[in-house]
Amino acid sequence: MTSDFDRLKAALVEAGVAGTEDLGRFVSNVQYFRASAFDERAAMPVLLHVLPALRERNVVTAVAGHLRRPWARPAAFEGLLDAFREWAPKDQSVGWALGDALATSADKLHVDILLGLAQRPEYGGARQMVVDSLWRYRKDERVPALLLTLIEDPDVSLHAMSALRRTIGNDAALPHLRRMRDAHPDERVRQQATRQVKRAEKAAKL
Repeated sequence: MTSDFDRLKAALVEAGVAGTEDLGRFVSNVQYFRASAFDERAAMPVLLHVLPALRERNVVTAVAGHLRRPWARPAAFEGLLDAFREWAPKDQSVGWALGDALATSADKLHVDILLGLAQRPEYGGARQMVVDSLWRYRKDERVPALLLTLIEDPDVSLHAMSALRRTIGNDAALPHLRRMRDAHPDERVRQQATRQVKRAEKAAKL
């Protein structure tokens, strides 16, 4: 049986995309590693076309990684949204990768969708990067109100706290973060809030 990876690679070769040998290879430091030759821009139409049919989690995650680029905004958004809705409820790890790419590909026209996704508890931790990205839309009055709710949610609390600081400022965020640190019933959230309080206090003094 042909794997998802082989089918995807064959589709990319047929489309004439360069560097298909580096499909799924990500290089962050070219000082020590050979730069990827994979032409992600040219590959985007193929990746989006094939994505709905993919069933192997590692291949879906790789596609998400190749599409989490600013230049994919907003063309990749709809395809990533469909994939996120499919994968997030059943596989948090794959959903997280898709959510990360989805947040990167979004623009201000998609804020209603992002706000809706951020409030769906069945998506669990897959929402984290969607929540983290909400500060980009801080001029929307719904964003700070939602973040103040999400800092209570252990699945996304850390990302909501960070986004809240960037949305309303460190001084304004501190009372809410201190409340999380001192009174939230989840120890993990209290620990996260402790770190965020320290960062906010340090930033507020600068």
